[in-house]
Amino acid sequence: MGRTSLGRRILVIDHDDDLRGILCDRLSALGFEVAAASDSISGLSRISRDHETTPFHGLLVELHMPILGGLAVLQEMRERFPAVPVIVMSDSIHVAKLRQAMNAGAKEYLVKPFDSELFRLKCLNVFLDGREPTGTAPQ
Repeated sequence: MGRTSLGRRILVIDHDDDLRGILCDRLSALGFEVAAASDSISGLSRISRDHETTPFHGLLVELHMPILGGLAVLQEMRERFPAVPVIVMSDSIHVAKLRQAMNAGAKEYLVKPFDSELFRLKCLNVFLDGREPTGTAPQ
C-alpha cells in the first residue's frame, strides 16, 4: 500500500497518550500530516501559533478532558477559525455532550470505542470532502 501526502494537516487533541498515538498513526496512514496535543490549552495554542504559516485543515478532539474540555475547544474554533472542520470524540456515556457538540458546530462525531473503517470514512468525509486519497485505500 503506497502512501501519498494529501497536503492536509490535522491536529489531534486527546489526553489519552495511547489513543492519541493510535489516532495519529491512522491519520498518517491515510496520508494526512498529523500533529498532536495532550490537552486543550496546548492544542489551541498550537493552532494559533501555526495559523499564519502552516494552518490546520481539520481537528480531531476528545470532548471529555481535564481542565478545558473539548466543547470549549470547539467553541473557540467556531469563533476564531470557523472554516476548520472539527470531529469530536467521546465515550458512549457522554452522548449528550456529543449532541451538544454537533449543535455547536462539530462536523462529525465518533463514539468510543470505534472501528477503523468508521474512523477512516468519517475522517475522509470531513477532512477530504469524502474523496478517497489516491494510493492509500485499504487492501
